[in-house]
Amino acid sequence: MANEDHAILAANGSGLHYRGVAYDVGSNHQTGQGDLSRMVWSDELMRSEIDLVADELNANSVTLYGTALDRVEAAVSYAIDRGLHVWLQPRLMDGTQQDVLDFIGEVGELGESFRKQGAGIHLSIGCTHSIQTKGIMPGDFYHNRMGNVFADADHNFLRPVGPVDQEDVTRKLNAFLAKAAAVGRATFKGGITYSGGPFEDVDWSLVDYIGLVEYYYPHPSREAYAKELSSYRKWGKPVMISEYGSFTYKDGHTKGLLGFDIVDRTVEPPTVFPGFVRDEQAQADFHLESLRLFDELGIYSVAVTELVHPTHPYSEDPKYDLDTASMTITKSIRDDYFDMLSAYRVEPKESFRAIARYYGAVAGREGSQSPAA
Repeated sequence: MANEDHAILAANGSGLHYRGVAYDVGSNHQTGQGDLSRMVWSDELMRSEIDLVADELNANSVTLYGTALDRVEAAVSYAIDRGLHVWLQPRLMDGTQQDVLDFIGEVGELGESFRKQGAGIHLSIGCTHSIQTKGIMPGDFYHNRMGNVFADADHNFLRPVGPVDQEDVTRKLNAFLAKAAAVGRATFKGGITYSGGPFEDVDWSLVDYIGLVEYYYPHPSREAYAKELSSYRKWGKPVMISEYGSFTYKDGHTKGLLGFDIVDRTVEPPTVFPGFVRDEQAQADFHLESLRLFDELGIYSVAVTELVHPTHPYSEDPKYDLDTASMTITKSIRDDYFDMLSAYRVEPKESFRAIARYYGAVAGREGSQSPAA
C-alpha cells in the first residue's frame, strides 16, 4: 500500500494529494469541562460535522483521533461512506506505555477491518508521544511535559517539571516508537505514519510517511520554514503535515501553540485576558500562506487543526469568547453558553471558507483523479 502511494506521488509531481482536517471524536484530555475533550456527542452530530468536511470544505481526507473507540469506529465508518480517505490515530493522553501500545493495537485492528473492505485508510501510531505518553519525558501529566517544551517561555497554564535530558528523551522515544510501529504493522497491513513534534528527533525509518505537527513554534521566515521542511526529504519518504493551525486573533500565529494561553483559567467561567482581538481574517490569511508553501514544496498530505472544539465556545462578548483561543476553522455556538453540556451548532469561520477555496482549486487542478487507497 505504501509503495503504491509513493509511486502515485512520483507520477503526480505535485503536492497536497490528501487535503483534510483533524477531527477529534473525544480524547481523555482534561479541559476543565469534563473527562473528554468532547462531552456533547451523538452520531447525528458527528455525521453533520463530517458532512461539512465532505460537502463544503472540498476535502478528500480526514484525520480522525480520540480515546473513545466506539466513537472512532462510528466516525471512520461514516467518513468512508462519504468518500473520504482516513488517517486513523489512537490518542490516549497520560497513558502508560503498555496501555498506549495496547490501544494502538485495538485501533490498528479496527483500521484493518475497514482496509480489508477496500477503504482508503492509513494508520498513525500516535502523536508527540514524548509529551502525550508517560515515561519518555519527565512529568506525571501532559501539561507538565508540554510545559517542559516551553520551559523558557512566558505562559500562564503549563507547569514544567524538568530538567530534561534531550538525549535520554530521544532514546526513550525511538525505543517506544519501535514497539509502536511493530504493534501497528502486526495489526494493520497498510501504510503507517507518526505525527512528530519539532522538539522530537524521530527515527523516521520506522514508518512509511513522515508526519509533522506544525503548530508548536512560530517560524522566523518563509524561507527558513521551507528549508526546514525540505530537510526531511533526506529520508526518501512522503512528507505530511499531520496537523497545523493558528488561533483566531490578531498575531496569533506568532505565538505557536502557546497562542492558546490567553485565557484566565483561575476564574469561573474562564475569561479571555484583555488585549486579544478576535480576527478571523488573520487566521484565514495564515492558512492560505501555509497552504501555498506546502503546495509549492510538494507536501504529500495536509490536515488543518481542527474542525471543532466545543469546549471553546464562541461568544459575542470578547471577554467570554473562548473561540478566540481556539485553532478551529468553525465556531461552536452553544444554546446556553454557560452550560458545558449544552447543545451547540457550528458555523464556518473565514479560515474554513479560505481553505475550502484552496482545496477546491487543487482538486480542479487534479481533475477527476480520486485519492489512492
